[in-house]
Amino acid sequence: MSRYMTAVWLMLAIVLSGCVSTEALYAEYDEACPVQARVTDTGLVMVSAMASAAEGELWEPAVYFGFDDGGLTDEERSRLDRNLAILKQYPVLQVSVQAFTDQLGSSAYNRRLAERRMQQVSEYLQVNGLDAARIKMAALGKELPILPGKSEQDRIVNRRVELMPLDAQGRPLVMRVDFDNSGGDSFVPPEPVR
Repeated sequence: MSRYMTAVWLMLAIVLSGCVSTEALYAEYDEACPVQARVTDTGLVMVSAMASAAEGELWEPAVYFGFDDGGLTDEERSRLDRNLAILKQYPVLQVSVQAFTDQLGSSAYNRRLAERRMQQVSEYLQVNGLDAARIKMAALGKELPILPGKSEQDRIVNRRVELMPLDAQGRPLVMRVDFDNSGGDSFVPPEPVR
């Protein structure tokens, strides 16, 4: 029997010789994806970065665009920079980039506009050090509006590119949820381009 086969049989015997705890099974995953999960009183699973350097860093869930605009403003670049800091700190994490438009215009036009927005965000992330293989993209156009109304305020919120952190296997993560400081009047949408 070759040395290779002997080594394989020896490894197999070692693995099968004892029971492995759940903690041992997940230890390798925890090293590859350094996050901690907990369930809130309302049943929401919250996942946060375990390293102290990431504490207080907020994941920006979206960047916003003006009407019929595919360019990033300085404010939106700052949002992306915060996400880049987290992605650089955890090189196993990936990011989902999904682009949307408001409800005005044809589906075909809005799909092309969403693709331009998606490309802007992707290029910005790549130019600033993120490997393209870590970016998962989809341009959805005017599908799936957050706010279904036709008011100008609703349309402003719908003109967005959503950014979702993903673990090494492509599963979604939530970096931080702060219900006390979200919603209400605290959201200030970008000024629409007329």
